[in-house]
Amino acid sequence: MNIRVLVLLSTIAFSTAFVKQFFYSQQVVATIEDDRLVEASGIEESYANPGYFWTHNDSGADPILYLIDGNAQIVMEVDLKGMKNRDWEEIVTARHEGDSYIYVAEIGDNKAVHKDVKILRIPEPRFNGGRNISIDKTNIEVMSFTYAEGARDAEALLYDQSQKEFVLVTKRENNAMVYSFPFIANEEAVAIKSKGTIPAKLFTAADMNDQGEILLKHYGAIYYWGPSTKPAVDRILAWDAIMVDYIPEPQGEAICWYEGDFYTISEKNKGKPQEMLYFKRVR
Repeated sequence: MNIRVLVLLSTIAFSTAFVKQFFYSQQVVATIEDDRLVEASGIEESYANPGYFWTHNDSGADPILYLIDGNAQIVMEVDLKGMKNRDWEEIVTARHEGDSYIYVAEIGDNKAVHKDVKILRIPEPRFNGGRNISIDKTNIEVMSFTYAEGARDAEALLYDQSQKEFVLVTKRENNAMVYSFPFIANEEAVAIKSKGTIPAKLFTAADMNDQGEILLKHYGAIYYWGPSTKPAVDRILAWDAIMVDYIPEPQGEAICWYEGDFYTISEKNKGKPQEMLYFKRVR
């Protein structure tokens, strides 16, 4: 994706966000050397496979999910047979009635031209010793949706477990639009309507953990909200976030929680390997 990494500080900094040391400065814990993962655009903790993470490539790649370990080594592929990766931008795991699921968000739309966008849902596979698996499209649930305000480009999606709904933040508007909606598999696209805006742009990733803590990032900053039972959409719209100590990474488009700490992944930059960064909580 031809997106400038550098973002004007006037776009990044806001009076409602302030710097506070909740997490130590980032550490590079691994690099992605495997040529199968050429442009990681999402990362998420695996519930079914503790200690592992799910990731995927950006637009135009094969419709494959990759299970990686803490050293960013691929240990298993999951091929979503019959699906296409038009522009996968985010991945989410969530629990429902004791089972865990993966949601793959095909929500990228750089030029805002697509009729609709999609979220795919599959039961979360378990690591089986390294044997790759396939899931047929007949076993993949799909939610198609449009935006009431017209086509949008988006890359940031999180799941609010307490509210049983997704929260989506758009990318390219000067004041990013925020949506919330439940996952409902459908055959015809449904329209979702914005709940409001926040004073920032170029959001590329989001995540929320079971304690209600929220992470939302764009190319130049990571924002953090502490534990809460209030709806994530309301908290994000209030825009009372805390800025995490963060040195912007090249094409940083992925973030996820893991045991109270969090990770990010950057895309390739001028031939350099993608890095997996670790942010340890100050305890």
